[in-house]
Amino acid sequence: MFNISNNPNSTRGFTLIQILITVSIIIILASISIYLIYRFQRFTALQQAQALLLVNSQHLEKNYQHHASFKQNSTTWIKLYSPQNQHFCVRILGNPLYHDGNSYALKAVSLDKKREPRILKLNRHGTILLCQSSESTCEEKSPFFSGDINVDKHCTIFNR
Repeated sequence: MFNISNNPNSTRGFTLIQILITVSIIIILASISIYLIYRFQRFTALQQAQALLLVNSQHLEKNYQHHASFKQNSTTWIKLYSPQNQHFCVRILGNPLYHDGNSYALKAVSLDKKREPRILKLNRHGTILLCQSSESTCEEKSPFFSGDINVDKHCTIFNR
């Protein structure tokens, strides 16, 4: 304990237990802060992916108003307005050969799947799904993501 006295034989300072308790409290607070910052960064990245999906969806809808199709031709989807941001890439879901061009779904996949394994999907009706894992990657050479149901796992509606 800190001792204030005029006695020259008295010691001044903190006990080892006081220092250990103080350091422990600092470590606990720092750990909680780091976890909360990491969680906030992941949620912010998902919100940015959501915004990217919505921008591309608006672009697709505007194109549909002019051309009555989401496809450029029978084998190609129209180009997306913004196919990538700093965290996610976005592509249309499914092979255009097997779609009539009157509907679409978009998928946002993390550029760093180890850091963020979750993906977001947006359908034409505005429903956004958050899937906990996916086999899709941004490194795929295809201009669209596979529309196979088994690719994305544990999907729920994304709460904004």
